[in-house]
Amino acid sequence: MGAVYAEPDNADALLREMRTALTSQGSRDVLGTIRKGATRVPFSLSARGDTIAFQYKRGNAWERFDVHIGSKEARLMLVNNGKAIVMSPANYAQNIAGTDVTYEDLSLRFLYWKGGRILPDSADSRIKGRDCFIVQASNPSPGTGQFATVRMWIDKENGTVWQIDGYGADGKLRKRFSITSIQRLSDGSWFFKQMKIEVRNPQNDRRTIALNYLEMDDIPEKKK
Repeated sequence: MGAVYAEPDNADALLREMRTALTSQGSRDVLGTIRKGATRVPFSLSARGDTIAFQYKRGNAWERFDVHIGSKEARLMLVNNGKAIVMSPANYAQNIAGTDVTYEDLSLRFLYWKGGRILPDSADSRIKGRDCFIVQASNPSPGTGQFATVRMWIDKENGTVWQIDGYGADGKLRKRFSITSIQRLSDGSWFFKQMKIEVRNPQNDRRTIALNYLEMDDIPEKKK
């Protein structure tokens, strides 16, 4: 199942490897759908160097935002008529087009948080029968976005991120992101086909109160 990942020196190195795997699709334009019940929102993403462009359809119009990946952080940018402006952090947790998926959810902005740590292996380290590293990272800008802390389960063998738990400042689980289906490409790399996003009850974080899905079309192979 792909290349075996070396034991990482630190959490930042592991997340860097995992992000490289996620964006290894190069210049492919990837299409998908955000789904909540009967609501279906078409979206696309394109990786171009240090920029990932996201577009989604609101009504009859397409809207766009970009993730600019810098050496210290990833910034979200709103793009209108070809002009990009920095998104206000107050909008990171804004829901997209009638779903519970936010700008930071779709962009997975928290994968770029630095200074995290790898937790010791435990019974919780296995997801879907796979041995994983658990990386815990804290929000470098407390109070910005939905989460104060995230935990990420990253496959030790192929670098797939199987699960992400996002916690509020109160320590309660706010959202759980779970990969439910993956696609293997001819070059041996992996890409998720479906991600389930569970919204948890603020009073009882063991209860899921809403389900959303990110569903990707088949990834086209690179042209030779």
